[in-house]
Amino acid sequence: MIGDVHCEDQRLAVSIATLIEAGAQTLIQVGDIVDGRGSPERCVELLKAHDVQTIAGNHERWFLTGEMRQLPEATLETDEPTRAFLQALPSTRRFETPRGDLLVCHGVGESDMVNLRPDTRGYGLQSVMPALRPLLLDDSLRFMIGGHTHQRMVRSFEGLRVINAGTLHDHGPAGFILLDVEADEVRCWDFEGDVAVQTDSLSLL
Repeated sequence: MIGDVHCEDQRLAVSIATLIEAGAQTLIQVGDIVDGRGSPERCVELLKAHDVQTIAGNHERWFLTGEMRQLPEATLETDEPTRAFLQALPSTRRFETPRGDLLVCHGVGESDMVNLRPDTRGYGLQSVMPALRPLLLDDSLRFMIGGHTHQRMVRSFEGLRVINAGTLHDHGPAGFILLDVEADEVRCWDFEGDVAVQTDSLSLL
């Protein structure tokens, strides 16, 4: 699972190669490909070449509609194949796993702007519930993979495991994960520069 990329093409290449070597069966990316210091074109080429199951984040939406282009490191233009790829991205994807369905989204569910963090509690959690509640009511859904906050996370909500893949950007810390639903764990890698170093695993229990 690869979190928000933000044009980090070199780290994306390392993430993909590392996950393939680690035995990942499906490569997933949670959006926010654009708006960063690297090459959005190379990022899209890598995602396409390795059949990475990708969704759109709020930064793709902003780029395609010309919003928020005053952001630092904003992507102002791309070539046409890259733009076409971004335009075709869905907001969510759903997969079957041996433990139940897995939903890939950017924020929470259909909302690409909801912030669900490791420390979201109380009133903050109440503001998340309109987006989270439909997922909790879905009896076939067991996992939600998201991004947006740039914070790696595993949280449990009434039978739903919510996992944040983090980010490849330095507004992170930067890294990526491998979800093993049968082993009930998330294996983690952090970046030291552009070198990926495996760190401790997170339990899904």
